[in-house]
Amino acid sequence: METKTTLFKKQDYLPKALSLRLLNKRISSVVIGFMMMAGYTTTKAQTALVIPDSNEGSAFIGPYGNAARQLQMIIDDTLLTSLVGKNLTSISFRLPASTATSWPPNSLTMNAFDIYLSESVEPSERQLNFAANVVGTQTQVRSGSLQIPAGALTVGSNPNNFSFKINFTSAWQYNGGNLLIEVRHSGTGISSRSVQAASTSSAGYGTLYSALWQSTGDVLQGNFTQVEITADGPLGTNSVKIGAAVNIYPNPVKDMLFIKSGQEFSSYSVYNMAGQRVASDKMTGKSINLSRLPLGSYVLKLTDKEGNTESAKFIKN
Repeated sequence: METKTTLFKKQDYLPKALSLRLLNKRISSVVIGFMMMAGYTTTKAQTALVIPDSNEGSAFIGPYGNAARQLQMIIDDTLLTSLVGKNLTSISFRLPASTATSWPPNSLTMNAFDIYLSESVEPSERQLNFAANVVGTQTQVRSGSLQIPAGALTVGSNPNNFSFKINFTSAWQYNGGNLLIEVRHSGTGISSRSVQAASTSSAGYGTLYSALWQSTGDVLQGNFTQVEITADGPLGTNSVKIGAAVNIYPNPVKDMLFIKSGQEFSSYSVYNMAGQRVASDKMTGKSINLSRLPLGSYVLKLTDKEGNTESAKFIKN
């Protein structure tokens, strides 16, 4: 039977929807927990922070090494003030400006790309011991394989863009303190790819940020991989409102999905239940052709020109 899905604002939630309200406190633009459990939400415009915020001239192969690696990036809290109280939702790396071609040449899948977040020691107190640098409890915010489309990391700019986001499968709220980002991956399975980094001789290395890594040998000091951290503001009384309630129909949908709203949206994205973006485009009207999507459950994210989003779960049949 055809039904209509309504995207509600926070103040419209009924008391019996307590579990959804609790879930929304942890919402991000592409959070898998939300995708699998909730049918609707509204999020604030995103904050993106680059560390270090400069055009560094060094490189490091850590995140996209051909063999399995474990690496830590330690960031001083003085660089993170714009993220306090926000939900961290993704990280991204970029190619050095000297890189001639986009990467990878063909789509690839890393069998494992796990990310852990926690507080950390001061960058100046970093040890070549992964466990010794962790303060408090590490939280795993991403697990499983990572699919990287062909040419996902782009070139042609100086510096190049952070063009491929590695989305977390659960949001993590940053409440202050030094931040530790730990990545454990299985390797690309092809040749390694260097990304832009700050060298160990950079002015901020060892005081504002630091890094270490290990492959098959000893734990070593490494260049600090320049990273873009994306965050969403938590939902609440100060959340950005996009406008009146939004309806999408029919749901389940076969071909055309229609949007009923007084709000103008500039683009849309569709994510599967693994958190992978499977479709996206600019909005040219109030309908989206989904005929090419395989059968299954998805999340539609609508974005306005200010970067605010509304999301809803739908079924393709």
